[in-house]
Amino acid sequence: KILSHPAIGGYLTHCGWNSVIEALGFGRVLILFPVMNDQGLNARLLEGKKVGVEIPREAEDGSFTSTAVAETLRLAVVSEDGESMRANALKMKNLFGDGNANQSYLDSFVRSLEEKKHILFPGPAVEKGT
Repeated sequence: KILSHPAIGGYLTHCGWNSVIEALGFGRVLILFPVMNDQGLNARLLEGKKVGVEIPREAEDGSFTSTAVAETLRLAVVSEDGESMRANALKMKNLFGDGNANQSYLDSFVRSLEEKKHILFPGPAVEKGT
């Protein structure tokens, strides 16, 4: 409900994939703040796709300033320079936010697994006479 509200201008995310998908499903521009593991890679991908911008940090220790946070938020949410990024994020709503299409893809995937389960998950070999 919160992300769908029209007053929400952007989404500050640690760049975990579930959070990213949820925000893009509502067409929200991303303010990227990766913390660990794959989150840094996700942030690079999303910034490269121009659907978000990362809060800059010091290379030596990963620290950041309140000014850097404020400037990044301003760029992502209200600045004229961030308009194309917001438009790109809004386009993602069609890709990630279509529940019927997503359910159809999931159903198709499950059917495919069921059809190929004997190949993908062969049972243990049983010898005759045992």
